[in-house]
Amino acid sequence: MATERIYSPRIRIHDVLERSRACTVDLPVYRDNALQSPTSAYFRLTDPEGNDVIARTAVSVVANVATYNISPSELPDTLRLSDGYMQYWELIIDGVTHTFKKPSAICLSALYPVISDLDLEAEYSDLASIRPSSLGSTYQTYIDEAWVQLIQRVRDMGNIEYLIMSPQSLRAAHKNLTFYLIFKDMDSSGLGEGRYLDLAREHRKQFEYDFKRLRFTYDMNQDGRADDETRRRSALGVIYTSAPPIWYRRY
Repeated sequence: MATERIYSPRIRIHDVLERSRACTVDLPVYRDNALQSPTSAYFRLTDPEGNDVIARTAVSVVANVATYNISPSELPDTLRLSDGYMQYWELIIDGVTHTFKKPSAICLSALYPVISDLDLEAEYSDLASIRPSSLGSTYQTYIDEAWVQLIQRVRDMGNIEYLIMSPQSLRAAHKNLTFYLIFKDMDSSGLGEGRYLDLAREHRKQFEYDFKRLRFTYDMNQDGRADDETRRRSALGVIYTSAPPIWYRRY
């Protein structure tokens, strides 16, 4: 029995698309630690009911990655705001067609991180001097990975990150998770003689503490405004040991 080769699309997190705004979507695909270049590629975007928002269309392959530029007119203001959109990427690799799915959302505005290297160096002034030369002039790789992990944790707790109206609320958790990734990697590279491992553990512990305390304003009805500026929603959500209250079940 023939076994089809398994390819891995690099999907770090769902795509968040804003209505009436141009954007670029892509789908890198890997096997054996190598980027695979499709000979041809097609893209399709569907709404939560499975209807076409963007019908199947041929796309460009740029630097071995299937890429599609979405125009503002393809994401009109009339589109329903929802987390249930789906991208379908039909890629032909080595003569075989593979279809990959990538979850997407249509929203009013995306959520962006609020930390940079400046915030990291404000806490550790020597951070730039100990940065490995392979990283160039920034720790951005770690900042980005920490953001992806933080947003996934927020979602795992039943929240939708682009409905958060106070992005600064995530600052402490994001910063400490970034430090954890930096120092853990330094220790695994044999640097610091155990010092970086201690720092990694310290910042991981602080991240968990920050996340438990995380509160933010929220836009449940997606009208572009916080539901109640005087109240904060917990990132942890609520766990019921029996049936939830009637008001909760309605929504």
